[in-house]
Amino acid sequence: MDEVDLKILRILRENSRDSLGKISEELGISKATVSRRLARMEQEGYIAGYSIITNPSRLGLMKGMISLQVVGTAVNGVIEQLKENKEIESVMRVFGDHGLICEVYTKSVDSLYALIQDRILKIPNVHNVEVDIVIDRMSMNPDAEFEMARSQMQTRK
Repeated sequence: MDEVDLKILRILRENSRDSLGKISEELGISKATVSRRLARMEQEGYIAGYSIITNPSRLGLMKGMISLQVVGTAVNGVIEQLKENKEIESVMRVFGDHGLICEVYTKSVDSLYALIQDRILKIPNVHNVEVDIVIDRMSMNPDAEFEMARSQMQTRK
């Protein structure tokens, strides 16, 4: 991983559909070099995938964040049971007051409440559920990850 790799990642973060030609032109390197670097970053796990950003409200959905306190060492069992809920997009293990945070999509506050009351709170060892409904997402520093990685690379030199 070097500065050129980080520049490629920045470009793709802005638009993962950019062509190799456009990236190579912007960076002043060949398409073959961009292609080789992308293949290497994918193979080495720097790039985990490509995605789009959707607007949940345009899809008739609301996004919520559900924080779960898990008692004991049952976190893996709780995660397995959470997988059964189609509304849950992802689960993050975290340090803090809660062990897990779930990103969820529901049709309404009522369906969010039902998900929590009828399913999540019935999972053994789940306690102290807290919910936040996402109103808007504002990117503060889209380059934070790359700036920190660059700083880490300079520290290793």
